[in-house]
Amino acid sequence: MSGKLIYAIKIRCKLVIYHIVFCVMCSHASPGIYTYSSEILPATPTPHSSDYVVDENDYLTPTNSSQEHLGPKFANSYIGETWILMRRNFTNIRRTPELFLSRLMVLTFMGVMMATMFHNPKTTLQGITNRLSFFIFTVCLFFFSSNDAVPAFIQERFIFIRETSHNAYRASCYTIASLITHMPFLALQALAYAAIVWFALELRGPFIYFFLVLFISLLSTNSFVVFVSSIVPNYILGYAAVIAFTALFFLFCGYFLSSEDIPLYWRWMNKVSTMTYPYEGLLMNEYQTNETFGSNDGVSVTGFDILKSLHIGTEEIKKRNNVLIMLGWAVLYRILFYIILRFGSKNQRS
Repeated sequence: MSGKLIYAIKIRCKLVIYHIVFCVMCSHASPGIYTYSSEILPATPTPHSSDYVVDENDYLTPTNSSQEHLGPKFANSYIGETWILMRRNFTNIRRTPELFLSRLMVLTFMGVMMATMFHNPKTTLQGITNRLSFFIFTVCLFFFSSNDAVPAFIQERFIFIRETSHNAYRASCYTIASLITHMPFLALQALAYAAIVWFALELRGPFIYFFLVLFISLLSTNSFVVFVSSIVPNYILGYAAVIAFTALFFLFCGYFLSSEDIPLYWRWMNKVSTMTYPYEGLLMNEYQTNETFGSNDGVSVTGFDILKSLHIGTEEIKKRNNVLIMLGWAVLYRILFYIILRFGSKNQRS
C-alpha cells in the first residue's frame, strides 16, 4: 500500500508542475490573454479591457468642410458630349433619311412648279400682284415644310429623359448638337429651292440675300416647331398648336393687311409673327429699285412705289435688320427649348 501511495503522490506532483509550467508559458507567449488590464494596449476594445471607454464621436459622420470627391457628374467634357451627340444625329439621319429627303423633294418639286407658274409676269398691276403672291407662298411653303418635325422630338423625348436622368449628357449639349446637325440640311433645302426659282423667274437683287432669307426662315421655323413639340404631350396636340400659330402668323404677316392698316391693339402680332420678316425681306430684295414693274392708268409703278404702298421700309439697312431679327427669333426659340429640357423634365437626378 505504501508503494501505491507514493506513486500516486508523484503523479499528482507532476500534474501540478505541468499545470504551473503551462500557465507561465501561456501568460508570456500569447498576446491575446492578459493578466492585468494595464497590460492591454490603449484604445483596444476587448472583453477584458476595463480601461476602454467608448467614444461616440468615432461613429459620427465627419463635419469638416472637406467632402469626399465622388468623381465628375458627367463622364465626358462639354465639347466631347456635343461631338458624340452630333455623330449620333448624323448616324440616325443616314440610317433614316426619309425626313430629310421628303422635305428636299417637296421643296424641289414646288420650286419647279412655282418657276413654271409665275414665269414672265405681266407689267401690269395684276402682274405685280402675281409676283407678290409668289413671295408670300414661298414664305408659307417654308413655314409649313417644318411642321413634320413635330413628332421627331416627341419620339426622342423619352430617350432624352432616360439618358439625362443618368447624367449621360447635358441638356445644353443636346440642344446645340441638334441645331448644328440640322443646319447643313436646312441650308441644302433652301439652296435647292432658291436656285430653281431665282434663275427661272429672273428675280433681281443679290442671290446670296435671297438664299440667306430662305435659310434663316427655315432655321427660325424649325426652332419654333421644336420648341412647341417640347411643350405638348403628344404629336396630335403639337400639330394643332403649330397649325394654329401658323394661321396667326400668316394673318398678321402684312400680306392681307399692311402693318399700318392693322388695328393698333393687334399691331404687336405683326412684330411677333415669324412670317413678317422673311416676307418683307424678299420684297425689299426684289423691289428696292427705281425700275418699272407695271403701270397704273399710264403712270409707271416702280419698286420703291410698291414698297411704300405696302408700308415696307426702303432703306438698305432694313434688309439686314430683318435677317438679324429672324436669327434672333431662331436663337430665342432654341433657348426656350433648352429651358424646357433643363427644367421641365421631372426625371432628372441631382
